[in-house]
Amino acid sequence: MPYVFSTSIFPPHTTNKLAKIYVDSLKDFRPKQRALAKEIIPNAVKATSKGIEVIGVMDVKEGKLDEYLLLAQQYMTNFHEIEGFRYHIEVRFKVTEALEMIGLKFPE
Repeated sequence: MPYVFSTSIFPPHTTNKLAKIYVDSLKDFRPKQRALAKEIIPNAVKATSKGIEVIGVMDVKEGKLDEYLLLAQQYMTNFHEIEGFRYHIEVRFKVTEALEMIGLKFPE
């Protein structure tokens, strides 16, 4: 089951507005998210020269990747009204999955 990394970057002056949207939307999003994936890193936040950066990592359950990606994209639309908000979502395979792709098995 793959990992899904989500990274968001937004201007510091939008923090209060963004935090309100985040808290308000979690009530609906979090239960749906947990049905599809396990949180590895719920949200890690740091200030950078580009703005405030938030990274989350999810371990998606088998057969749930498409559904999870759709849910994650829908969730991110909550923040589209924040000027300067940017994000990207990427899928990464676990080493065991990557090895299987080339016909190898991870040692037990």
